[in-house]
Amino acid sequence: MKKSKLSTIATNQAVSPLILGIDPGIARLGYACLREENGKLDILDAGVFITTPQPIEFRLKLIYEQMEKLSRDFSFTSLALEKVFFSKNAKTALIIEAVRGVLMLFGAMHQIEVFQYTPLEIKKTLTMYGQASKQEVQMVAEGILGHALPSSDDACDAVAVAICHHLSQGVFEHDLCN
Repeated sequence: MKKSKLSTIATNQAVSPLILGIDPGIARLGYACLREENGKLDILDAGVFITTPQPIEFRLKLIYEQMEKLSRDFSFTSLALEKVFFSKNAKTALIIEAVRGVLMLFGAMHQIEVFQYTPLEIKKTLTMYGQASKQEVQMVAEGILGHALPSSDDACDAVAVAICHHLSQGVFEHDLCN
C-alpha cells in the first residue's frame, strides 16, 4: 500500500483532542489528522492510502494496517467517517461498507469514538447549504484552516469530514467564527 502525505508531525502526546477524518474507499482512502494548536485548527497529517488490485480481504487488511501505523504516530480521540450512499452500483456500495466496517472495528479496538456524517451533513455543516459544490466546501475549509488544502480530492474530503466533526461536536474550545 502506498501512502502519500502532506506532512507529518508525529506525536504520541494528546495535548488537545485529535480528530481522524476519513473518506473511505477500497482503492483510495483519504485521511486527515486535525488538532487545534495555539488557538488554530491545523492539519497534522493528511494523505491517501492506495491499495493495489487484489482480493478484497487483503486490501481490507492493508487498510487496517495503515490505520495501525497512524495510531502509533497520533493519539486520536475521535474518528469521523463519511457515510457514502450509492444507488446505482450495489457492488461498490457493499465494498465501501466493508471498508467502513474495518474502520469502525479499528475504532472499537483502540477505544476511539466513531462518528459518521453523510455528504449532506458535511456540506450543511461547513457551508450551511446541503447542495454546495465540492469547490465551495473546499473554499470554506481553507478559510477555517487559513491555508490551502491537500491536492488530493480524497484527502480534501477527509479534511472536510474532520472539520464537520469539529464543528458538530464542539470538540475544541476555540470559536472558528471570530
